[in-house]
Amino acid sequence: MQYAKNAAGDFAGTLEDWLRHLDEKFSLTPAAHEVVQAVINDPRHASFASAAELAQKADVNVATITRTAQSLGFSGWPELRQEIRTRFMSKLSAPEVSVVHQQETGNERPFDAAMNRQMEQLTALRRRTDRNSVKEIAKLIAGAKRRIVVGSGSFASIANILAHHATLCGYRMELATDGVMIANALGDVKENDVVIIFTFWRLYNSAIRAAAQAKAKGATTCVITDAAVDALAKNADYLLLAPAESTSFYATVVPGIGLAEAISAELGALNPEMSARSIADFEEQWQHQDLLFTKTAPMAGKPFDQL
Repeated sequence: MQYAKNAAGDFAGTLEDWLRHLDEKFSLTPAAHEVVQAVINDPRHASFASAAELAQKADVNVATITRTAQSLGFSGWPELRQEIRTRFMSKLSAPEVSVVHQQETGNERPFDAAMNRQMEQLTALRRRTDRNSVKEIAKLIAGAKRRIVVGSGSFASIANILAHHATLCGYRMELATDGVMIANALGDVKENDVVIIFTFWRLYNSAIRAAAQAKAKGATTCVITDAAVDALAKNADYLLLAPAESTSFYATVVPGIGLAEAISAELGALNPEMSARSIADFEEQWQHQDLLFTKTAPMAGKPFDQL
């Protein structure tokens, strides 16, 4: 069963090929076809345009933009635009992405542009993410015989957070962040195992191969990415989408971390007593190893208002 998967995951190829594929698949009206053609003619404009701006470009009314997006399996123009934008930006190099973002943000200070983008993305992520999907993934992790999380480059930070939190909660998770680690981790993966994969923007081949290998060996595969391209989506049992476009040359990890922490929170709530004992055991080890500068005073069963 796949979650958060729409027409975005139906086809891998260039943005133009994908749009023409959707145009043919859904037998669009002449007006909707004009909308698709306007996107093909100027994908950069469409990637940042409002519905009104695209309507003017396609010489249709604004309602046609919304209906076209819905005909293609999206909730509306903002969701379709995000998919178009992700696919358009994924074909650009880091210097090209930086130039596009500089032109987009104009005179806005880099700090403000970055903060504003992150807040917008987290708001959108909260609105669009299916809570039941996140909880199901947490249950899947808890019930798995073996748990592996994959993430390379800057996305390794997201994988590391999930592995750390899951292990603290009592669900030990293996972290695989480079080719050798991924190959070793997946070498003997089996049914009843779960593989979580984080990859965004131009996607790592190691992540795509990991999804395929995990699926082929019968493991349950959960993919968290920013666009449901077929190379990943076809091997995903569970799929969550998180935006990754920043305002500079890099892909942001903030929304991905948001999902990793949401999964962690759901994990901790599945069996609170067991997780509390596990966390306490780790806390004892931290104190024993003198890892933390700030020392904690044992609660000794006292209520918070008496500490």
